[in-house]
Amino acid sequence: MAGVHVPVGHPPVVFCTPGNRDLCEKIVAHLSWSIGKARFRTFANGEISVKLEQSVSNYDVFVVCARDDFECEINFMLMQLLIMLDALKSESPHRITVVLPCVEYSRQDRKFEAGEAIAPKLLLHLMATAGADRFVTIDLHNQAEVGFSPAQAALDELTCEKYLAAFIRDMIPNFKPEETLVCATDAGGAKRTRKMADELQVGFMMADKFRPKAGEVGQVKIISDASLNPSNVIIVDDMFDTCGSLVKVVEAVRTFAPEAKLYAVGTHGYFSKDASERVAKMIADLGLEWIAVTNCISQRMPLQKFEKLGIGDRLKVVDVSRLVAGAIIRIHLGASVNLPKFRQLGPLNPDPLLAEAAFVPTTQYTLRGAAPTQGNEY
Repeated sequence: MAGVHVPVGHPPVVFCTPGNRDLCEKIVAHLSWSIGKARFRTFANGEISVKLEQSVSNYDVFVVCARDDFECEINFMLMQLLIMLDALKSESPHRITVVLPCVEYSRQDRKFEAGEAIAPKLLLHLMATAGADRFVTIDLHNQAEVGFSPAQAALDELTCEKYLAAFIRDMIPNFKPEETLVCATDAGGAKRTRKMADELQVGFMMADKFRPKAGEVGQVKIISDASLNPSNVIIVDDMFDTCGSLVKVVEAVRTFAPEAKLYAVGTHGYFSKDASERVAKMIADLGLEWIAVTNCISQRMPLQKFEKLGIGDRLKVVDVSRLVAGAIIRIHLGASVNLPKFRQLGPLNPDPLLAEAAFVPTTQYTLRGAAPTQGNEY
């Protein structure tokens, strides 16, 4: 008599788009799972084709889509994601969760002028139409963007401040909280930077732009206690793109604290256009020690640019794959990713659910009543 194939619920599977596969491999390594099989092709006329090479029927599907400019252009990557979501949805999965470590178009979060679109809202609705049921991201440019997600698709925002704080403590020689300040790049980033100050137990300062007289060019000034004489100043932002604003802030901080060592820390590192040259100039002329970002965005392309200028060792990359893996296992098990006991976990704290991830069944059926026959896979 043949054995009986017993369903085991909704086993998890993690897929990834071609970009930043390194991040996805680190995520599944923390989970002790494997990456789902899918094939991406581009036809001669530029059209994209995605084909799943395994069953996802009744599976709890996670799709990791992280920017990698070394692999492909960002809009091409997003089209790959949309086609993959449609392919997944057509195979009747239990749920599809899209993991976007960095939400693209996030700075177009409002209408600055009449006739402009709110691009991140459009992007989330497109993904929901293609098949996404839930979204996970890290450090939104504007926390109000959580409301852009369609009503039937939750958007969970994680924060990597504990990972960045742990990196800062480890990388700054003889780190002393009483001799260190963190600096917000503008008023909009003050709340984010205050959280980092609380995490590091250090002082706070802020750069702000103002015009001395009407019609004059804006200047960046530092708002801080004039009696402070810090040994270290850490400039905190959510993203580094062309680094034009960062240059002005570093110049102002250098004037305020001429003897301090300067560092820059952010979640998302685009480093587009001539950002690498600007960073090199800050290192040479203003004494910037290093600039650190996470691997939410692949740093293969920026690192190549930095190495050409001889400053490859000044770009530091903080790994947040464990944070994402912790969120994935909680979503799969029906636990909240917003509870303090998860939010307070840093890179050095043990995560009990991650330790149990290896025991989660990752196949749809278990065979009872007879030994499985060779080649009989489900």
